[in-house]
Amino acid sequence: MSALIRRTIIAVVALLSAVSIDADVAMAQGYLSSGYDFSYDEYSGYSDSRPRIRTEWGIGIVGVHTSMVDVSSSDVKLQPRIAFGGHIDMGLCIGRNFAIEAEVGYEGGSVVAATERVERRVRTRTINIPVLLSLRMVNSRIRLDVGPMFTVMSRAEYTLEGETMFFGPIYPTWNIAAGVGIGLGRHFIVEARYIHGLNDNVNQYDGIEFTTRTRRITAGVTLVF
Repeated sequence: MSALIRRTIIAVVALLSAVSIDADVAMAQGYLSSGYDFSYDEYSGYSDSRPRIRTEWGIGIVGVHTSMVDVSSSDVKLQPRIAFGGHIDMGLCIGRNFAIEAEVGYEGGSVVAATERVERRVRTRTINIPVLLSLRMVNSRIRLDVGPMFTVMSRAEYTLEGETMFFGPIYPTWNIAAGVGIGLGRHFIVEARYIHGLNDNVNQYDGIEFTTRTRRITAGVTLVF
């Protein structure tokens, strides 16, 4: 290799290195001026260059246990089964310890309803939108969440002699939710949540109209990215 070619390669490498260093410095200056946090993150083991205000996305699966704590008619017996669902999450993280989280979740399950005359499986479908304030602790390994949850759709129906009959909503529109999550690594969260219905549901089954009040306990896993 001639001396001219060697000098040309060395010059190009030096120029690229200088450009790369200048770009890194400019990026760091831009991050600092825009509020990025460069403090050391003990959880991940390296310097954290995330902004102080940032978004966080996730998808998850969940199991739901429902308790019918109050049924106004003694003629109707209700036995909920475990329901399953999924959700999409979006969080607005504020610093290292707080976030506002919103979800859109779908659940599908069933309730066994019975009277002296007939017993049927009532199919349920639910869409929930919780909006929660999240407290992050121990480098986000522990999360405490609380806030309102809006059940924008709660449909329940069953089949009787070939006809589809409407049972009414299983869950009320207005709920309050509180939960705890534990981080596993950087991308997974195992969480449990208690959901308290704030008003009664009006239901119909086998010609009987009655009201119910429900509570929910959920447990699931969320992938955060």
